Amino acid sequence: MDKPDRLRRLEDLARAIAYRQALIRHEYWPRTKLEELQQRRLAELLDWATRRSPLYRQLRDTHRISQPYSLQDFPIIDKKTYMEHFDEIVTDPRLRIARLQEHMANVSGDEYYLGQYRVLTTAGSSGQKTVIVFNRKEWSIQEAASMRIASMMGVLPFSRRRPKIVTIGSPSPLHDSYRLPLSMDIGLYRYDVLPATAPIEELVQRLNLLQPYILRGFPSMLGLLVAEQLQGRLHISPCIVAGGGEPLTGELRKQLHAVWGSSVFDIYGTQEGLRAMECNLDQGMHIFEDLGIVEVVDEDNCPVPDGTLGHKILFTSLISFTQPVIRYEISDMMVLAPEPCPCGQPFRRIIAINGRNDDVIYLEGLAGKEVAVHPVHFWNVLESFEAIRQYQVVHEPDGLCLRLVFAEGNGHIAASVREQLAQKLQALGVTCPSISVELVTALEDRSRNMGKWKNIVSNVDRSMPVGANH
Repeated sequence: MDKPDRLRRLEDLARAIAYRQALIRHEYWPRTKLEELQQRRLAELLDWATRRSPLYRQLRDTHRISQPYSLQDFPIIDKKTYMEHFDEIVTDPRLRIARLQEHMANVSGDEYYLGQYRVLTTAGSSGQKTVIVFNRKEWSIQEAASMRIASMMGVLPFSRRRPKIVTIGSPSPLHDSYRLPLSMDIGLYRYDVLPATAPIEELVQRLNLLQPYILRGFPSMLGLLVAEQLQGRLHISPCIVAGGGEPLTGELRKQLHAVWGSSVFDIYGTQEGLRAMECNLDQGMHIFEDLGIVEVVDEDNCPVPDGTLGHKILFTSLISFTQPVIRYEISDMMVLAPEPCPCGQPFRRIIAINGRNDDVIYLEGLAGKEVAVHPVHFWNVLESFEAIRQYQVVHEPDGLCLRLVFAEGNGHIAASVREQLAQKLQALGVTCPSISVELVTALEDRSRNMGKWKNIVSNVDRSMPVGANH
């Protein structure tokens, strides 16, 4: 008789507790020992993939790649290509994208596929959704990584009576911000997931009842909740607040600490298994390099020196044997620290994440050529105004529209926002476009992407000539 899902979840969580202990030991290793572990796991992964994955087996035979394999022997793969070749990449022939899509259409909770797989999908904020499959061992490692993050925030299993952790995230069980808490809510912690797509009034009411010890969510949502607390409608006092999925700005960090007196942490992660957690010494975010390898590269896929902003990253998961993730292209632009962390952990650190390369807006320059305007320039201007709670920059053919959520009584600063942004763009060599400011009470497009939105949106077809309006 087949095991019930609850028993499977208990077994998976028990395995995760053991894995967590191993992960924490790695945090005290010397760098050389960590690199040895990486290379050993990488060799196992590449050997497995070239034997069990039809795509990588063909690659090995066609290009006559032999052991010992080098990561650079393997091609870079983007999301579109990854999904087009899904059936050839997976190492279990029972996993077929058409059947997985049927399964996903009927998932309402934490159901297993074929009794041994969990199926997730990315938010698709770049327009391309990716289906991700974990077997039970791999999922236990995901749970262990989540427990490690809790430990880094000072919450240890069994250390206090089932701390209440509330995540405001995706409303979809196909997203890990929903699925991980659901699968782990059977003993160690008390998890609640509130949908980020819900009206703010409903979230305030639920939070007032739940009284979280740890509050996790998209920074854009945390900013709204701070405003609700200041206006006397929200009455919570979380000890720990963690943001993820969007940039956590310095200004928001100060607000969160000032309003709640909380410890504030920044978490970085992808559905494909890349995880990073903020150092307790405020020295950036440690990449969990015992679980994956990150390459920071330029537009031509050449490595950039540490301390230099890359155009994108390539991620290789050291735990994904069901669905190998090898040199998988992620559009986040980041900077890695050139020196070891003073905290003593062996992991490399992300010291800046400057958005995604598809967030770059191209505007007409004073010399008639396109000027690439990085999202950081918009952030620097808009985040200098303390009264701006949330914002979205929309690039239209006829100019820029700034959609701003203001604190009450501060609408008069719209002219100053326009003026400062115009000055910034002119300093960058841009022929300043028309800039309009739209004051809104909320940014309501979050339902497009599982509860979060893009702060920078371009509705301009770049195939059109520079300066064309139609």
